[in-house]
Amino acid sequence: MFFLFSLKSLRPCRAVCCFIVACLPLASQAQVVLKAQPVLDDPKEAVSKLPPPPKEDLKASWQTQKEARALTLSVPAPRGQIVDRHGIPFAQNRAANYLALVMPYLEGASDAQIVAFAKTTIDNVNKALGKTWALADEKLLLHYKHRRWLPLVFSVEEGLNVEVSPDMEEKLQPLLGSNLVLQPSYMRHYPQGTTACHIIGYTGKTRPLPTGPIVDGDPVFEEMEGREGIETAFDSDLKGVPGIVNVLFSPDGKRLSEDVRRVPSPGRNVVLSIDYNFQKYAENALRKHTTSGAMVIMDVTNGDILAMASNPGFDLNEFVPGIRQKRYEELTKDPRLPLYPRAFRGEYPPASTFKIVTALAALDSGKVTAKTYYDCTTALDVGNRVFHNWNKVGEGSMTVVTAIKRSCNTWFYRAALDSGADYLSNMALRLGFGERTGIPLKAEGAGFVQTNAWSQQNLGQKTQSGDLANMAIGQGRVLVTPLQACQSMAALGDGTRIPQPRLVLQVQDIADRVVMAYEPKDRKRIDLNPDHRQTVINGMVAVVNSGGGTGRSAGIKHAEIAGKTGTAQWKIAKDQNLAWFTGFLPAGKPMFAFAVVYEGEPGETVSGGQKAAPIVREVFNNIFEKAPADDPMLLAMKDVPKAKVVEEEVTGSSGAEKIEPARPAPPPPQKKGIGGFFRKLFGRD
Repeated sequence: MFFLFSLKSLRPCRAVCCFIVACLPLASQAQVVLKAQPVLDDPKEAVSKLPPPPKEDLKASWQTQKEARALTLSVPAPRGQIVDRHGIPFAQNRAANYLALVMPYLEGASDAQIVAFAKTTIDNVNKALGKTWALADEKLLLHYKHRRWLPLVFSVEEGLNVEVSPDMEEKLQPLLGSNLVLQPSYMRHYPQGTTACHIIGYTGKTRPLPTGPIVDGDPVFEEMEGREGIETAFDSDLKGVPGIVNVLFSPDGKRLSEDVRRVPSPGRNVVLSIDYNFQKYAENALRKHTTSGAMVIMDVTNGDILAMASNPGFDLNEFVPGIRQKRYEELTKDPRLPLYPRAFRGEYPPASTFKIVTALAALDSGKVTAKTYYDCTTALDVGNRVFHNWNKVGEGSMTVVTAIKRSCNTWFYRAALDSGADYLSNMALRLGFGERTGIPLKAEGAGFVQTNAWSQQNLGQKTQSGDLANMAIGQGRVLVTPLQACQSMAALGDGTRIPQPRLVLQVQDIADRVVMAYEPKDRKRIDLNPDHRQTVINGMVAVVNSGGGTGRSAGIKHAEIAGKTGTAQWKIAKDQNLAWFTGFLPAGKPMFAFAVVYEGEPGETVSGGQKAAPIVREVFNNIFEKAPADDPMLLAMKDVPKAKVVEEEVTGSSGAEKIEPARPAPPPPQKKGIGGFFRKLFGRD
């Protein structure tokens, strides 16, 4: 259905010596050395060819040869790229220049004179650029004593290196020389900005640069490591292997020669299952229709996660090279939680979307058949409590198909009570609820499903009828992530197995060779009864395509959608509710499973059909209408027959699902556990 394009346009070549040389503290950055210079037998011979030092009160001395140094330094490798399934980049690298001070050997200078020398250079820069950059006296002296052979970056604000722009560099040209240099470094770049931000993640400094005496293997510039998302999950693949260079310095800090012992080996490229366009359509729709929410789209045939969007998001480039403390506090204190990956970490009551589980469980128990009728009354007494339907008007007798279509609460209370708690919880676990899907992102939500075993252990009794009725409509002690909800729809769409959700397709080296492939595989067999499955699908088709269906606003002309709406009490104290829409398409031959959750504002009236279903319609309209005519997806769906829409007479229907008041349940117990850059560097952009 989808094709992986070659990443040859992204492949670096092996010519990296020029970058290694550029990273070293040259007297001038104007000249690029393309190959390593040989180590000189007699440094004095080289010295005789150099221009005499300037006549100043404090001048570099060539007489104390013990101040010369031969150093073995590490050159960090550029991180690999993160790309979508078609090679569209989400994470790349580029070069950044920072201003750095190179300290010569100042014979006989006092601490005050050393500091004055350094600050004079920095002050000249500040005058030229209108900046207020400064370094503490202690840091200047420590660097002079231990590391003056290496450049000291001082274009720093709030603890973060500040990149020198081309305009700034032009203003600094008269000042650049032996004591002031542009220090190049790798900088992570996220060309898509906010797109897939919770999936991609970001990087941070592995550790601060050393400040003590130079030891073999010290890095030329700061190394980066993954902090969130794929950046951290595949850090060992992305970071590459650093290079090694031997460098000979004169007493005053000038580089005499360098010998590249090992060229940096760039990190590997990680190819995601995400389709950039699908992801963009989902994020755009969420921004348009929600304040907060999430959407997941999966390929039913192989488990590929094609989109996994959370709204709101954030711009990954704000974390490059690091994020300002004030901005980070704004993000962490934002009540909308932009850093929170709702799509795979958020755990929500599934509301009426869980009625699909209840229907399958009831049919599986044998206590309910496709022809079993229950009255869809306005309320039902369960024990000493009254459980209500969303519709204030009774709708008469109906079968499971119409109960799904109309989302009748009282029908599902009866079905669950007749079937028993074990059938309901077992079907939920069978469809993948209550455990993580296994995607390679940390802190994925596990969700929760109340079972008789859990009730016995934690409540001292089996699941009671009130809890069972609550759970039957997706309230009470049941929580799911949008990813789990989508996975369950993929399982139902297939009918025999749950495909393992796949977020990463492969890892490639710089020559496009696949070094690790993640083949599609089954997570587990479920082997749903074909008749039961088709009965439930008939109800889901009616939800979208039949008069009185609660999800008609999700319908599109390009394919027949089978879906289920849901509306849940969520944050009761804040009067904040959820709207859901889950399902798959085409109904006759499922290819795409989806799940959408809409977080309502406090006091906002929401329903799955009004708030979540239109998001599905917009996203899939974009997918179909913006795909080329010869797209394999469109061709595969061309001749899919439409499912039979079952129509039954009902009375008093309004087509708008409302919230069923439900007893708030305590959260499940916490589980304990063991706790130009690329063109220069690789001959490409």
